[in-house]
Amino acid sequence: MEKEKLLRDIRELLFRENFEIGEPILKSISFDMIARRDDLILILKALVNIDALRAEVARELKILGKELKAAPIVIGKRNAMGEIMDDVVYSRHGLPILSFNTFKNFIVNGEYPMVYASPGGLYVNINGWLLRRVREARGISLGELAKIAGVSRKAIQLYEEGMNATIDSALRLEDYLGIPLIEPIDILDLRRLKEERYENIEDVDDIYRRLMKIGYDVFLTIKCPFEALSKDERDVFLTSIGKNQKKLKVKAMNLRIFTELLGKNAFIVVNKAKYEEIDGIPLIERSEIMEIESKEEIRKIVRERSAI
Repeated sequence: MEKEKLLRDIRELLFRENFEIGEPILKSISFDMIARRDDLILILKALVNIDALRAEVARELKILGKELKAAPIVIGKRNAMGEIMDDVVYSRHGLPILSFNTFKNFIVNGEYPMVYASPGGLYVNINGWLLRRVREARGISLGELAKIAGVSRKAIQLYEEGMNATIDSALRLEDYLGIPLIEPIDILDLRRLKEERYENIEDVDDIYRRLMKIGYDVFLTIKCPFEALSKDERDVFLTSIGKNQKKLKVKAMNLRIFTELLGKNAFIVVNKAKYEEIDGIPLIERSEIMEIESKEEIRKIVRERSAI
């Protein structure tokens, strides 16, 4: 019940703020919804207990974020220590985690959080370049600033090189120097999303091996409503394998939600196709894929069958 209420609150907030929302028809373990407003795309997962975020789920969220140019964000309520704090960014497996109120403040007011939780306490990012410039311009020694901040001279040097600081030390420096040093945390920054892959991708299905052979980068997203992203320099295809004929209609409807929201194309690979498309999603027989020699052939098939 708690998760359902959290999802309802997120959904209502996004609708009020003029986001389009896509939610999977089929169960999705990796994300609960994708939201879009103009060029801002968010991949959202709700968790009552943020400690429940598993590494393989985080990996898929990061794959989706990097390849779809969307920001993956987890919205949660508590961890093993209790309720998570507002205005603080938590992190697990490299993903930002926010309370609902922190997320709401960002969506409604455009305010980025300034504090993040890390082992040992709460920290902030400070503008090390500005700190050094002002210190040197005013002839302030490292030792003098160290006394003000209650840290070592080495710590001040590290702050100037980009190391984070405790809230108390950062506020002391700001108060003494009379300048803003604390920097907001960019929860939308996609540069933090490293390349993620399943090392055994070629062992999963020969379809993916074939797509890779003709020049696609294939990223498995098996806990999503679609099983893979097939990408080249021009396209990103949401890719699915339809092993169960009875579920093809639902699978196609599911893909349709996200192709329309994201402005992407998709296709489903099937053993035997009775139709060339379902609900506007092209069907490609497995035997066809195995005979295709170029990416242009894939584009042509998708283009022609999407238009039927």
